[in-house]
Amino acid sequence: MQIRPQAERKLRTGFQRHVDEQSDRYAAELTHAEQLAAWFECGEVIGVFGMQAGGAVKRSAYVVALLPIAAIPGLIAGAAAGIPGALPVLGALPFVAGAWFGLSMWRGREPRRRAWCYAFAEGFMLLDDPQADAVAVRWSEVTEVGEVWTDVFDVSAEDSRRALTAYRLRCADGQAHEISRSFRNVRDPYPDVGQLLRSMMPASVGTTMPTFPTIDEIVVAFAGRQGPRAC
Repeated sequence: MQIRPQAERKLRTGFQRHVDEQSDRYAAELTHAEQLAAWFECGEVIGVFGMQAGGAVKRSAYVVALLPIAAIPGLIAGAAAGIPGALPVLGALPFVAGAWFGLSMWRGREPRRRAWCYAFAEGFMLLDDPQADAVAVRWSEVTEVGEVWTDVFDVSAEDSRRALTAYRLRCADGQAHEISRSFRNVRDPYPDVGQLLRSMMPASVGTTMPTFPTIDEIVVAFAGRQGPRAC
């Protein structure tokens, strides 16, 4: 189905407005990437990718959170032996343990932060903060690309499944750099639904929607390896 030129212009204008708004939102990071590309002579900026990192609960926090449970056998024995105060403490333990568990989870949670991946024609940079010290990794230094598979809980299926979550790029100097598939192109206003929308639209309409490279496409194109397998 063909669309009229006037309608196509309106669609392109609307899509471009969203792209411009997205670029304005991340103007600082896009400018920073341009500056680093020039400073390290990494060539053209191919994409700036961001993701939310942190927020996970440390394993040690679970150990601390469950400590009150260890007192249950002693309190039961004390109450059975008639030790004064053991029974009231045992009755209050569920409330104390619940409050202690919540506090331990809150204190044991890693702080949330933004992580960044700047992709250039000649290399890439991984940063935990845009102002952090940047180290450029040249694509030519990458000797091996491995896949990182993780057990991911599927809410809809109420079960865990294996999913490709990252790429591990090993360099000639022995260092390994992990690039998460959770990185999203900051210039893309439709990072999660763009491809779905294009597939649902008529072909003539879908072509008016701007496209930006994904982190998968960056790894495939510049690290010279096969794309991700189906999860």
